[in-house]
Amino acid sequence: MYFKVLSILLFSYLVACQSSEAPAPGAENESNAVVTVSARGATTPTLADGAADPAIWINAGNPQRSLILGSGSEGGLEVYDLNGVRVHVASERPIGLVDVVYNFPLGGDAVSLAIAFDIATAELIAYAIDGTGQSLAEVTAGPLATQSEIEGLCTYRSPLSGKFYAFVAGDGLIQQWELYEVSGKVAGRRIRSIPVGLGGAHCVVHDRAATLYFSQETVGVFRISAEPESEAERAIIDIAQPLGRYTGDVKGITIHETAEGGHLLVSDADVSLLQAYDLNTLEHVGTFAIDAVEEAEGIDATSATLRPGDEGGLLVVTDDDNEGEATNYKIVSWNVIASALDLKSGAAHDPTVPVQRNTVTVSATVETEPVATFGDAADDPAIWVHPENPELSLIIGTQKKNGINVYDLSGNLLQSRADGHINNVDLRYDFSLGDRPVAIVAGSNRSTDSISVYAVDAELRKLVDVADGVIPTGMSEPYGACMYRSAKSDLYYVIINDTDGVVKQWQLMDNGEQKVAVNLVREFSVGSQTEGCVADDETGDLYIGEENVGIWKYSAEPGGGEERVLVDGVDGNGNLTSDVEGLAIYYGDDGAGYLVASNQGADSYAVYERAGENRFIGIFHVVADDVTGIDGSSETDGLDVSSAYLGPDFPSGVFVAQDGRNITPEERQNFKLVPWQRISEAMGLESTDRE
Repeated sequence: MYFKVLSILLFSYLVACQSSEAPAPGAENESNAVVTVSARGATTPTLADGAADPAIWINAGNPQRSLILGSGSEGGLEVYDLNGVRVHVASERPIGLVDVVYNFPLGGDAVSLAIAFDIATAELIAYAIDGTGQSLAEVTAGPLATQSEIEGLCTYRSPLSGKFYAFVAGDGLIQQWELYEVSGKVAGRRIRSIPVGLGGAHCVVHDRAATLYFSQETVGVFRISAEPESEAERAIIDIAQPLGRYTGDVKGITIHETAEGGHLLVSDADVSLLQAYDLNTLEHVGTFAIDAVEEAEGIDATSATLRPGDEGGLLVVTDDDNEGEATNYKIVSWNVIASALDLKSGAAHDPTVPVQRNTVTVSATVETEPVATFGDAADDPAIWVHPENPELSLIIGTQKKNGINVYDLSGNLLQSRADGHINNVDLRYDFSLGDRPVAIVAGSNRSTDSISVYAVDAELRKLVDVADGVIPTGMSEPYGACMYRSAKSDLYYVIINDTDGVVKQWQLMDNGEQKVAVNLVREFSVGSQTEGCVADDETGDLYIGEENVGIWKYSAEPGGGEERVLVDGVDGNGNLTSDVEGLAIYYGDDGAGYLVASNQGADSYAVYERAGENRFIGIFHVVADDVTGIDGSSETDGLDVSSAYLGPDFPSGVFVAQDGRNITPEERQNFKLVPWQRISEAMGLESTDRE
């Protein structure tokens, strides 16, 4: 975290220190010409001269009865009609920021909420907006303490999970809070903190794109993914002069959203200008000022026509000057702005209608104890099924900074072997070692560039080293690992790949002293970096994930050669997003079942038919479970799946995924366990019933 914050601060410093001789982007472009528009109205001056942040609430049943909510600092949360007349004040708390949420489930109803920030207690507050829109009632379950001064507040409803969130910016961080109902009240929990550097200010979320836009006062405007399990990697929209167009404090930010797209609007407060960007392309399309408005800090917009004369919607801005009177909010008709900037109009977007959920989601019922090492440490799991008591089955997970771990099905750590940097792991049953059949486990060991081999001690439920000494791979960095038991020969193999795309296959053999030796039988190249691989013991197919290309299908037999078929591609050439990671097979009956892949670049999992040409079925995500408090899984490297009956908690098997971002609470990496039944029901898949 320290280095992340340091790099962001360094970036901010470099931007601020660029030579003033460098031209602003598009300096010769007509979009930099400033036009001035006039407000069509204004609100009553705030009671305590504290206007800071507005929010527009749309009355879905009667748009002309919609409201403008305005934070009034010591004056509280002030409510105005569309003519700017104050109709209500929630004066119990000093409010600095506000945003609106629609269709929040509360007490069995879908209600509108005003989410506000109490500047005295540094807490988020929820108010229910009554059906007439003329009053507010606080419905916060308990203190939602941000523990810092907050400069920006915005809300988000995920199209992925349907969950509600609030983002708050301050003290160099953007906090993301999940909001949910508890006994008819609004509760919340902070689920991640994103370092953005000092000066992080206002924010807005484009729900349909799951994108958070935020301003950093002296630096510029940025965007990151709004999904809590996503990578918080920010992209630049525009920055301060001389490299960008901003001249002063970058403040308020909002979206005028239409059905086709819309515009991102940002306040350059010190010079009292607003910059407009096309929401689809993020290209700058205009600069405008509002006559007699100074230092617009907070802004909000809607494309809905709320009253005659305001076709195309409204823009509401804070006026910190108000010609000597107490501060207030100015109301501008969008059609005036669009005409002045020659912007295309579009059909209105209705924010009162929830964004349609766009994929299948499931949640885990169990998570393992976090690994002992910080950073990218957990990687690849393998599921061992107990031969007599399925509930005593194990999850074997690599701890690639310190060895290999063994967990029970409740997630408890049973064994941790510090055997080096073991990256990937796989297992097969009934390997003849001496005079007994054992489950054999093989892993790629990057500390010694070797193959680690273990046997599962079923009675003690732990791993025992059975490798014939150090088994070298001849690779500079062994990476992925999978195993294969041939239905043709009943021979066992381990397959290792590396970061250059080289794949090697060894036969496993008993050396006569109850140790496992190997014999190299095959070598070929996939082409570029690969890791995930899985072999289908029944069909003899070998699947390998070339991370930035897709999933290939080879023969798993040692004489299979290099002939291959592309199962699915990435980044426009298929259904996947680079990079492709872990692969596993869910064995059904009579050749049925599924191939499952970690679609790491999109924090999701792809499912294919196991038979035939591996028809693509769909994508699912593992999201947080509010009841258990277990967060979702994301940035997954390795995964495994079993169709075996593993007790009443996993009657049709289990899906296990490494969680690269263990965010709630923020912890070291671990593994998430999802009953296969949840996935099969959500996606309409088959399940086994082998009790």
